[in-house]
Amino acid sequence: MVSTLGSQALKVRGNQILNADGQPVVLRGFGLGGWMNMENFITGYPANEQAQRDAIRGVIGDELYLLFFDRFQEYFFTEADAAFVRSLGLNLVRLPINYRHFEDDMRPFELKEEGFKHLDRAIDECARHGVYTILDLHAFAGYQNQHWHSDNPTHAALFWEHEHFQDRAVWLWERFAERYKGNAWVAGYNIMNGPADPKGSRV
Repeated sequence: MVSTLGSQALKVRGNQILNADGQPVVLRGFGLGGWMNMENFITGYPANEQAQRDAIRGVIGDELYLLFFDRFQEYFFTEADAAFVRSLGLNLVRLPINYRHFEDDMRPFELKEEGFKHLDRAIDECARHGVYTILDLHAFAGYQNQHWHSDNPTHAALFWEHEHFQDRAVWLWERFAERYKGNAWVAGYNIMNGPADPKGSRV
């Protein structure tokens, strides 16, 4: 991963974001939807991500499935894209991610190191072009909302019903924090995208 560049590290004072020299920084950018969290309204497939992945695996088999999605993530966002972002005068990319890259439902609380392959790469490529990143956990174990963009095939937000799912979310965020705490180009964390507690009392 990119080493910390002190002059680029961000901090908050009052309602301002400052760099290490105390100069105000305005973060301008966009979210990289459809990449490490596939969203059907962006990419056009009629399913949640896991259902889409299962369908592709069933057609092409395990080996080609792994190759297909490795290449999908590799070419969806490249260093040329990071350079283009900077050329637009932007300095931030929000990276929506799905928990499934980092943890298996059948092996909870076991980190999948391979999940960081493309996330680390994107963070580093953005950093080389002076672009910060924000990590956005967009799809939680148990589903934090009722919609397909959280990889939910059930339309039930079970995250709010089971402490197990909540504990897994805390555990995963601790892993992210440990990994990126020294990286000055990770500007922050979007802890939970789109929480939707159906009872309206637990968010």
